[in-house]
Amino acid sequence: MTIYILLALLNGFCIAISRIWNGQLASYCGAFKASYVNHIIGFVFLSIVMILLLEPPQFSNGSNMLVYLGGFIGAFYVAINSLVMSHLGSTNTMILVIGGQMCFGLFLDSSTNSPSEFVIKVLGVMSIVIGVYLKQTIQHKRTSLSS
Repeated sequence: MTIYILLALLNGFCIAISRIWNGQLASYCGAFKASYVNHIIGFVFLSIVMILLLEPPQFSNGSNMLVYLGGFIGAFYVAINSLVMSHLGSTNTMILVIGGQMCFGLFLDSSTNSPSEFVIKVLGVMSIVIGVYLKQTIQHKRTSLSS
């Protein structure tokens, strides 16, 4: 179990650094071009891994085609994240992305939590989002006053 916890933490670091680098790329060439480059490089990398493993990809015949929407959503996530990163900064973007994940997690868990536990979790997520909003508002006011 420990190895999976460490891998999950490593994955969090990888996501953070890849979003930062992709945000920097987006500032040079735009969010959608940066996302395109990101996915082309990822495709090439995974193609090489699959060739080395001698495992050709297999697509599901007749199963629910909605399972393939993950690729669409992933590409959308990278493009939107690249756009937002240049306006909000890396810390605020990552906090809000995690806040969004928490909101969706709350939605998924809403039927299994007690009402009081659900309210506490909603208040926690709301405090994160409000905190980032207030920080951005104060920072924006300071910037406009100093100009």
